[in-house]
Amino acid sequence: MKRRNWIWIVFWMAVFVLPCSAGSAAQEGGACATCHGFLDGSLGKPVAEWKGSVHQQNGITCTLCHGGNADVELGDITDLSGEKFAEKKASAMSKSYGFVGKPSGKDQFDLCASCHSASVDRYAGSIMGQAYLEDRGGPSCVACHGAHDNVMPAVPESCAGCHKDTTGFSQIDPMNVTEATVNELARLRIRLAQEKTKGPRPPFAPPFPEELDSYQIGLLSFGAVLVLFLIGYLIHAILEKGR
Repeated sequence: MKRRNWIWIVFWMAVFVLPCSAGSAAQEGGACATCHGFLDGSLGKPVAEWKGSVHQQNGITCTLCHGGNADVELGDITDLSGEKFAEKKASAMSKSYGFVGKPSGKDQFDLCASCHSASVDRYAGSIMGQAYLEDRGGPSCVACHGAHDNVMPAVPESCAGCHKDTTGFSQIDPMNVTEATVNELARLRIRLAQEKTKGPRPPFAPPFPEELDSYQIGLLSFGAVLVLFLIGYLIHAILEKGR
């Protein structure tokens, strides 16, 4: 084969094959996932949860959230002595590579905001978000969404871990709980309690004006005027006929 053909083959391999291999390696999590996947119990659980998660599917690997060096060459991990294993671990979890372990507090919010800024901003301004930032018992992002399996929590089922009474939770925005939300929740609970004892309110008579928009109010007003006009016309016709 001519030298020129070899040059083209090497070029196209560099363009297509090597990036694909690198992407595949990144999605596997590198040394971090290899090592933790080899471990048992709570140390191996993060890898098991991360595999197949939406983060893995989108190339979000260990180092993006935890820092560290995922490129440590492990070789056959089963052949490593205790001393060598500790050496590899220290290299992978070196502070010089920005290893942070478990991000918490504002650091966790800042980390999540690098991809989910709008959601984090909403939550950080809520009662629960402020309670977490001020260390007053509020749930962090991972408390509801998971640190490694990354799920959308079911509401109100997931809320039951902290709240004994989750009545009405499915009808509020759990990411933006404010004083107004608390008042709205109180009204919801009163209404639901009334419906439980007296039955649901007839759908044609919603509370006025909270559950009516401007179009509906205008339509009802026009209908009321029209009905009054017809009643007046009928009374006038009856009176004229009686003369």
